Amino acid sequence: MKRRHAFSKGITFCLISAAMLLAPLFEGHGFAAGESKYSASASASSYDTRCACDASKAVDGSLSTRWSGEGDGTWLRLDLGSAKPVALVKIAFYNGDSRTFTFDIQTSTDGSNWLQARNAVTSAQNNQLQSFSIPVVEARYVRIVGYGNTSNQWNSYTEVEIWGGTADGGGGDLDPAEPPSGNFDLSKWKITLPDASEVQAGALASGYVHPDWFYTDPVTGGMVFTSPNIGETTTNSTYTRSELREMLNPSTNSASSWANNWVTSTSSPSIKSQAGGVDGTMNATLRVDHVSVSGNEADKIGRVVVGQIHGPSTEPIRLYYHKRPSDSKGAVYFGTDDLNNNNTWVNILGGPSQLNPANGIALGQKWSYEIKVTGLLMMVKVTPEGGSATTVTHTLPSGYNDKYLYFKAGVYNQNKSDTTPDQSDHVKATFFSLTHLHP
Repeated sequence: MKRRHAFSKGITFCLISAAMLLAPLFEGHGFAAGESKYSASASASSYDTRCACDASKAVDGSLSTRWSGEGDGTWLRLDLGSAKPVALVKIAFYNGDSRTFTFDIQTSTDGSNWLQARNAVTSAQNNQLQSFSIPVVEARYVRIVGYGNTSNQWNSYTEVEIWGGTADGGGGDLDPAEPPSGNFDLSKWKITLPDASEVQAGALASGYVHPDWFYTDPVTGGMVFTSPNIGETTTNSTYTRSELREMLNPSTNSASSWANNWVTSTSSPSIKSQAGGVDGTMNATLRVDHVSVSGNEADKIGRVVVGQIHGPSTEPIRLYYHKRPSDSKGAVYFGTDDLNNNNTWVNILGGPSQLNPANGIALGQKWSYEIKVTGLLMMVKVTPEGGSATTVTHTLPSGYNDKYLYFKAGVYNQNKSDTTPDQSDHVKATFFSLTHLHP
């Protein structure tokens, strides 16, 4: 399908006002605890006049009506009335049980300058509301830019909803009084701690906290991970961690079972049928609060991994934040292994040989990342709060087909020495949202 990204982030668009059709407000209903569905008005770049399928039909609360707009790059825009924390977009697709739709999700505070929240999203085949999480962002406007469907060039949505709050792994309303599992869905994760012990998914989701290594931030309600330079390590590692490990079927005892992991969509049909998921996307919003400031190896001071995809013995991605004590901003980059454990560095905001980049991220600054694998194509997007997204892609070796994979998130300290007087050196990060999806 031909796709022209004519609506890129951070660009002001001059659009024909006659084509923008304002719809009345639709009041949300049926809120779940910790979630909030926002009222919204809708407008569109065009619509199908033959069926009167204008923008209002996408926010009228009925799955029997629809907005339809034809063409690559046709958009539907929802206006929340004022800036709000947006965490989730729900869309129901016309004839969605027989075809899939491709689209981008964009956000804006002013309706002119847009940030990419999700890129090249594809729908599942059903007619119900489908949930698409985004890194939590303050936005007044949410725009869905369509690229047609597998049958034709029409973009047709029967209903669209915009949600904030703590749904799907933490939104804009985190409760400092709750344990991490009260604000985040941790039912399909376990955690490894800096003493090399593990807390399984059941206990983790039932309110587990550790006062030093894993707890809720008393001010923001964020999920805090801390890991000292010196501690116990897991097998085949020389670094400590306070890090979640994805478990798609926690009732299965073996972490290496197919049911607990996911595989690429380019894997064999027999393997895909056994896996807990096929392809995957992990989104997180976080701030890095502290990195190591001492040690015997200069190139390892200030390094921490905040997100990973792991395989049986190699890692398709380790996402690094790296800030030396002399740097004003940290670099963000990733390492990726082939099946022989040969590493390749990929720059995003700076790199291992380009530290302290002008467009880097300061300690204590919020930022978001998205790691998405579709087949062997891996997309990594990094967005500093208030800034523009930087996206890079990398093609994984074909040897990753038929290998089980799993996401990891938290802090994986990359410095194993501590030369501070009291050996208190450590890494620390606070997560404000975390989601993992396997469409």
